[in-house]
Amino acid sequence: MCGISGIVSNTPIEIGDLLKMNTIIRYRGPDDEGYFFANNQKQTLVLGGSDTPSSIYDAALPYAPKAKFDEIESKESYCLGLGHRRLSILDLSTDGHMPMCDDSQNFWITYNGEVYNFIEIKEELQAKGYAFRSGTDTEVILSAYIEWGENCLNKFVGMFSFAIYQKDKQTLFLVRDRYGIKPLYYWVSPKDVLYFGSEIKQFTVCDGWDAKLNHQKAHDYIFYGLTDHTEETMFKGVFQLKPGHSSLIDFSNMKFKQGQKLTQKHWYKPSLTRFKGSFEEAKDKFKDLFTSSIKLHLRSDVPVGFTLSGGLDSSSIVCTVDKLNKENILSSDLHTFSSVNENELFSEKKWMDVVTSNIEAKSTYVYPDVSTLIKTLPKLIFHMDEPYQSQSAFLGYQVYQAAAKNNILVVLTGQGADEFLSGYGLFKKLRIKDLANNFQLTELQIEFDKKGIKLIPDLIAVFFNQLVHLPLFGLRYRLVSRRANFKKILSLLNFKFLKFEPKHPLDDFDQFRHDHVVNSNHQLSTNPLPRYLRWEDRNSMAHSIEARVPFLDHRLVEFCQSLPLEYLDGKDKSKMLLSESMEGILPKSIQDRRDKKGFITPEEDWVKSKNPQEFRNLLEKSISDSNGIIRRDEALAYFDDLVNGSIPFDFTYWRLILFGFWMKRFDVKP
Repeated sequence: MCGISGIVSNTPIEIGDLLKMNTIIRYRGPDDEGYFFANNQKQTLVLGGSDTPSSIYDAALPYAPKAKFDEIESKESYCLGLGHRRLSILDLSTDGHMPMCDDSQNFWITYNGEVYNFIEIKEELQAKGYAFRSGTDTEVILSAYIEWGENCLNKFVGMFSFAIYQKDKQTLFLVRDRYGIKPLYYWVSPKDVLYFGSEIKQFTVCDGWDAKLNHQKAHDYIFYGLTDHTEETMFKGVFQLKPGHSSLIDFSNMKFKQGQKLTQKHWYKPSLTRFKGSFEEAKDKFKDLFTSSIKLHLRSDVPVGFTLSGGLDSSSIVCTVDKLNKENILSSDLHTFSSVNENELFSEKKWMDVVTSNIEAKSTYVYPDVSTLIKTLPKLIFHMDEPYQSQSAFLGYQVYQAAAKNNILVVLTGQGADEFLSGYGLFKKLRIKDLANNFQLTELQIEFDKKGIKLIPDLIAVFFNQLVHLPLFGLRYRLVSRRANFKKILSLLNFKFLKFEPKHPLDDFDQFRHDHVVNSNHQLSTNPLPRYLRWEDRNSMAHSIEARVPFLDHRLVEFCQSLPLEYLDGKDKSKMLLSESMEGILPKSIQDRRDKKGFITPEEDWVKSKNPQEFRNLLEKSISDSNGIIRRDEALAYFDDLVNGSIPFDFTYWRLILFGFWMKRFDVKP
């Protein structure tokens, strides 16, 4: 896990920008830093920085820096710069320094992430005659690209974003992993210079940066709580490479323009073969793939920890590792990290205790409170780059902070399971829809017998969809706009300063017209997983920790998407395949849970009873910082109504608070 930086231009670049881009994300890689520059005449310059180990300057490596950045006065001009910050996870020696090149110095890479099956790919390349000097996955990625070109991506199991410069062809290849676990943003400056990096804040220190609001994305966030659902960001002109996409820049004909989007290729296109076996066979296959994924994700030369919420996903990871330890297949120390609440109504600790009492593990708990939340807020806004949606992001920040204090550098989490294992309730609605469409009245009766009145909302949703084919373009927006809460939000904003198209951001996707596979891919690539992955990346990297997500091994995801819907969502339980596959591994009470909460806060209690004035003060500050977008009197009256119970509690108040804080922190202009 690391941080990457890059600059590309037709005209000479300001090389000092690369140093500043790297420095502002030092926390992503405090162990090492490096810089590579090239020009159209194929001249190159390799430099180190203040965090570059001194021993590397004399190392017999083709990518060893020749001098420190502040010691050189280059008279050459360069059109390309690659920067890197290293968090040492595999092969802790200086051999893992980046940017890295091959022996011919023709291919150069800066890379963030992990390719977990690098050992197997390395053996394949060695059989073809490749030699390796390090124990890193970086060297394997570079050699794989040399051997197979872009097709190497299909061999990788892992999370990654990287840039590879090929000197003889004068091209730059940018790529992001299948599910966008690792970030990659870009921006074209007013001088038509392309900048790219792991975080948006890297652009704020570059020549020509002037933060401007993307009004439509601000609308999506304030009204619907949506971020990360398109390649656009809340910063106008800042984009992200989409999950599973790549972009090839040819220096011979490149031309950039401010506000320009890169041409992207969708390299990840899974080809699914429908599984025809029994449910029992599916359980066995899932368990094998899940266990294999966990083993790969435990490959590390530094201490590994685990998040534990007490729910099915994180408990499955922890209990599987414990089982492998007891069978002497693994020897991984188990140290779990959890967020719990002192209020029993919002605490999951009893479920965490069920898990930890059945395994051999050390457990660390953090307890959220309002004073810590308020104190952490400026740091969290800075690290997140864009506003977030709920206090769950704050809890994650605290959990990784605790892991860092315990010298943990890698953490396995349960993120990503809900989107393909039926964790959000949508799969159940799709299954009911199929039963209704196929007139399987007996099966519907069984469903009703099991769920009773709880099934009625699903039947209504299915009937309504069949009647009007919801959403017709714009219909979702028109329906939502009639809600009292929506009208209330409209009254809180000044449309002199916030201009947008009145459109629901997900209007173009009709979930009921697609099967569970299409819906699963939408949840994985569009909403909601991308925002959760941003939280995971920023919270972990803020504490120089690598977060790993074993559920997002693409082989596991693709297998589950090949299954019949009824294998994933059962008659009386969601996540049926995961639950049944964990029989004998999970404690029975965890396996059969139906009320999982995850990491949560007693937010309504905080706002309405214990700390209303503190939150009101935050809102007042945010109003002042919003450049006139939030109406003062209306917003404060709304908050007062929220506190006294005159209107139903919702989380709009928090989005308004974060929006103003974000505008102030990044000096965003309307």
